[in-house]
Amino acid sequence: MSETTREKMKEAAARLFYTQGYHGTSVRHIAEQANVNIALVSYYFGGKKGLFELLMTDFLEGYLQAMKVDEEKIKSQDARDQLLTMMHSLLCYQQKHYHLARMVHREMTMDSILVRELMSTYLRKEKHDVEKIIRKGMREGRFIGQPVDFVLIQIRGMVTLPYYSPQYFRELYQLSTTEPYFIDRYAEHLVRWIDSCLCGISEPRTNRIISRVNLA
Repeated sequence: MSETTREKMKEAAARLFYTQGYHGTSVRHIAEQANVNIALVSYYFGGKKGLFELLMTDFLEGYLQAMKVDEEKIKSQDARDQLLTMMHSLLCYQQKHYHLARMVHREMTMDSILVRELMSTYLRKEKHDVEKIIRKGMREGRFIGQPVDFVLIQIRGMVTLPYYSPQYFRELYQLSTTEPYFIDRYAEHLVRWIDSCLCGISEPRTNRIISRVNLA
């Protein structure tokens, strides 16, 4: 099977799992959407369950990779700019994999053996990496001292909410999270939040990191 065919099957499955849910999606549906023989789903992915689990882990692997951004580039950045760069990268990653992001975030709210395993493996690593930046900022006096767990929860919520609950933005703010302009507009609010709530700056500033990653 060519890599192109394999990706077509994964993309079709992600769309169907997102719109119809796991139980509402059949192997036949996936094969029809990908325009492949139904036997290929079972042969190459071990069936619907195997394909579903692969999509979950693939997304979270990519999510963690997006957090790393360019490690050489951010070495010279302070904690504030590292946090902005990381959040921007995660927003871009989720927008690029919109259906998959919606599917995974929804499934991660369920209690299952798979979700527990993914939580302990991937989300624990996410927490560790973000916490490291927050503690660095507090240690250097860049961020105001406050409960770290409270900050972590807020950051995760701001990064995932646009793709976990896009209808919230669409209905209340008339913003479509799939549009190219969304990240630039939303990032302006992230800058204000970080500067006011973490850095204690009453008037959010703009510096080289903002223009370089196009956050404002």
